[in-house]
Amino acid sequence: MNRPEKTKKLIIAVALTTVTFLFFNFFYAYHLFFKEQTQLFLFSSTYLFSYFDKPAWLAALSGDFLTQFFYLRGGGPAVLAALFVTEWFLAYSVIKKISKSKFAAVWALFPVAADFVSHLSLAHNARISVGFILTLLLFLVYGKIKNRSLSFAFLVALSGYWFLGSSVVVFPFLVLLSDKDLKRIFLHLPLLPLVFVLPFILRAKYLLPINETLLFPAILLKSLLPFSALILAAFAAVIFQKNKHFFPVLTETSIATILLLLIIVFGINSNAGFKREKIFALDTETYFGKIDKVIELAEKSKMESRFVAYYTNMALAKKGELPNRLLGFYQPAVQGLILPVSQNENWQTILFSNELFYLLGDMNLAQHSAMLGNTFSPYQRSSRMMKRLAEINMVNGDYPGAEKFLRILDHTLFHKKWAQQKFSENNANCNSSWLLEKRAQVAHSDTIRNSYDYIQSIEFLVRQNPDNLIALDYLLSFYLLNKDLVSFKTAYDMYAKLLKRPVPKLYGEALLIKLFQDKVSQEEVLTYRIDSEQMRKFAEYTNNFEKARGNIEQLKTGFEFTYWFYYHFATFKED
Repeated sequence: MNRPEKTKKLIIAVALTTVTFLFFNFFYAYHLFFKEQTQLFLFSSTYLFSYFDKPAWLAALSGDFLTQFFYLRGGGPAVLAALFVTEWFLAYSVIKKISKSKFAAVWALFPVAADFVSHLSLAHNARISVGFILTLLLFLVYGKIKNRSLSFAFLVALSGYWFLGSSVVVFPFLVLLSDKDLKRIFLHLPLLPLVFVLPFILRAKYLLPINETLLFPAILLKSLLPFSALILAAFAAVIFQKNKHFFPVLTETSIATILLLLIIVFGINSNAGFKREKIFALDTETYFGKIDKVIELAEKSKMESRFVAYYTNMALAKKGELPNRLLGFYQPAVQGLILPVSQNENWQTILFSNELFYLLGDMNLAQHSAMLGNTFSPYQRSSRMMKRLAEINMVNGDYPGAEKFLRILDHTLFHKKWAQQKFSENNANCNSSWLLEKRAQVAHSDTIRNSYDYIQSIEFLVRQNPDNLIALDYLLSFYLLNKDLVSFKTAYDMYAKLLKRPVPKLYGEALLIKLFQDKVSQEEVLTYRIDSEQMRKFAEYTNNFEKARGNIEQLKTGFEFTYWFYYHFATFKED
């Protein structure tokens, strides 16, 4: 290899590493965090042997091992950068061997670009990348065998699905492209139907649905894009090399660049979710317990989304600021307070929903959501849901139940320390502050209720424990966002009126509307201890409202974030 070729390879490798790390570290990090949270890798012989229950055991085991490093800040981007550079180097070697093209380094970027954009999707994972790398290695080993052993090629075709999965479909295409002899091409042709038919023959053994049989360990068809890109690149390199006297260097470079850009543009449009990245940022920082970071991210996002409202409201509630700052953020009525667990929601929303139920102290609903979140996650192995289920059982006093989940997490690399800390707290004599706080929220009796009637559940929690201020604020906020002042005042009088805290801004504004509507006496108004300045502003708003005659623009200045403005002008719509 000459020096210019070595320099070009080095530049591409360094550029690929840099771009990958910077992009996934600064623009797409929370997708990687979430992928780790919805997977689990255990250092346990029983767990490791479970990989043999499905095809692609080596690709799946290796990919899941690498995915656990997504837990670390910078870990995910570093792993992906290493995978992509390895892919590129092997793809370069494969295309160079097949075509002898001087532009093999450029053509080798095709499958890497395809894998890069595929990783923008939650459904694409390191299993697929590892399987692809191992398939390329197998082909290079095949290429080293003298006289290209036919038996070795068929051995790979027969066993590849067992330890590599769907990526083995690339192998026969590469073999056929590398064959120069027509007789050998004819002998190798049976490899193609073999790798496509064999998975369906083994489907019953692996208990796979028919739509996943050929794809496994991939979930979606578009995850096979890197394989297609490699075959396309290798074929193009062969064609251009054989007809290089017809195609000047500039033509090949231009065509390669255009095709590469098409893969990138198509992949980004198909897979990228930058709005979803902002939601995962809020979710992950909530999971990490960084309340102020959640509020900061919500303020920066400027997104009008029920998910942004959901996480913002939880963060405000934890800080005790929900009734003072609720209307300072976008609120899609009550849709931003509670995420329902229903057949109309995807698995991510169901997983998200447990955060609020746990925050409120409703361990039954929290456990229900966490169980479903784990069950509906891609591989039914969620480290995050395991941790939540352990916490719920500890709060409920079900110590053997908590121990079950803690023992699982004790076999992990990055959740082991957390599990060992919880082991010491998993007993009736533990006085940890977080346990005492959560147990104080839990209802001390039970009742028959509709699991989908969330407001009834919250009201039950408040009725059992009026000092559960988070649940109380959610109950009152629910009524206010629904503009149900009758239910609001009833609940306020019953649970909040006697609390020894200043009347929150939102509640004071709502009470003034209701008290004005009911035409109560001045003496009764004073019993609510509403700030005198707030009463003065209410009089000012009422006067301005009458003068404006429904003109919203005239009332925005000074009143846009008041409940009075919301009550008169907010309209309900689907998010």
